[in-house]
This record gives sequence, structure tokens and C-alpha cells, in this order.
Amino acid sequence: MKTIVSKEYAENWLNKLKKYWFDKDIESAVSLFGKTTFYQETPFMKPYTTLEEIKEEWQHIKNEDIKNIEINLLAIDNNVIIAHWYLEQNDDIFDGIYEIKFNEKLECIYFKSWEMTK
Repeated sequence: MKTIVSKEYAENWLNKLKKYWFDKDIESAVSLFGKTTFYQETPFMKPYTTLEEIKEEWQHIKNEDIKNIEINLLAIDNNVIIAHWYLEQNDDIFDGIYEIKFNEKLECIYFKSWEMTK
């Protein structure tokens, strides 16, 4: 029987991402992407395909003045979740959409973000 993402699982995963990001816990944040082979924070950049590249990308949060992060689940389709994210950092406000795919072991294998500057 195929394992699919539940609403509870999706919200828990997104809450972990938010907490690790806000706490600047890079090691824990990156651990969420251990099986990810496609990671793209904006469609305008080349996607990362290795954990080392993802880990390097997360290093930049160390120097950010993070004021607020919100991540809200919008939809689930089998093992794909769509979420809205909102970020206040430094003097900027950003928001956008995540598309996150999970495998049958409920490990993140694909992460794509679209962002807009407010």
C-alpha cells in the first residue's frame, strides 16, 4: 500500500522547517532535505541537486535579521504539498509558494519555491 502525506504530517514538516529557519538551526533545516534531488528557492536560479549545495545555500540565514516567518499549507495531492510562505527579514518582506514532493517513505525529494517581493 502506498504511503501518502497526511494533513497532519505536512503541517508538522512545515512547522519544523519554520522553526529551524527562524532559530537559524541550519543543520536541522538541512536534515529535512536529506533525500532531496531537486531544490530551487527561486525559478531564476539553477536548482541544487546535492545535499552539499543545499547546505551551502542555507548558510546565508546566519546573517539575516529574521523578524517573522509564516508557512501555511494550501493543498495536498498524494505526496505533493503546496504551501504559502511569508518572510520578514532585514528591511524586506517576501512571500511566495512552495511545491514540495515526498517519496513513499515521506522524505522530501523535491522542493521548489516561487517568490514575490512585496
